[in-house]
This record gives sequence, structure tokens and C-alpha cells, in this order.
Amino acid sequence: MNKAFALAVLMSAATVGTAYARDMGMTAKPAGDVAIVFTNPELDDSAKRLDVPDSFIHPDQATIQKAQNEVKTDRSLRADLLSQNVELNNVVAIDTAADGSRIVYVR
Repeated sequence: MNKAFALAVLMSAATVGTAYARDMGMTAKPAGDVAIVFTNPELDDSAKRLDVPDSFIHPDQATIQKAQNEVKTDRSLRADLLSQNVELNNVVAIDTAADGSRIVYVR
């Protein structure tokens, strides 16, 4: 009886673990996904409602330079941005979301 119970518990745990892994894979986005967030430093209220960090609303030169370098060196990112009609020189920051996709902040 104890062996049957232990076997049932193990099978149940394996099934739950497989279902959890399958569900996690379905919700994760590929790293190539790009979300565009338009910021306007003069209208801080709209960006704050979207929980945009102030460092992306008012980026410093180092943040802008880092974002511009990433746009210049990453062909797939550049293609994604151009396909969404983003002017590349207006990219001011790039962040990575928890699912691996990128968030591009544009002025």
C-alpha cells in the first residue's frame, strides 16, 4: 500500500512539474520581441502612469549613448525599430524586460 501511495505521489509531482514547465514556456516571449515606449519629458504624467523610470524620461548622455550604440550594432533590433517606424536617432534608452524582450524608450 505504501509503495502504491509513494508511486502515486511521484507521478502526480512529475505531472504538475511538466504542466508548470509547459505553461512557463508558453508565456515567455522570444528575446527578439521589442516594445516601444514613447516618452515626452515635458509631459511626465503620462509616463509616470506607465511606471516609466525617471531615468528613461530624462536620460543622461551615457544612457543615450549606450542605447544608440546598441541600435547601431544590433541588426535585428534596428530592423524591428524600422518596421515600427521609429526614428533611430530618437532612441534614448533600452531596457530588458523580465521575459527577455526589450523595451525601447523613444523621445
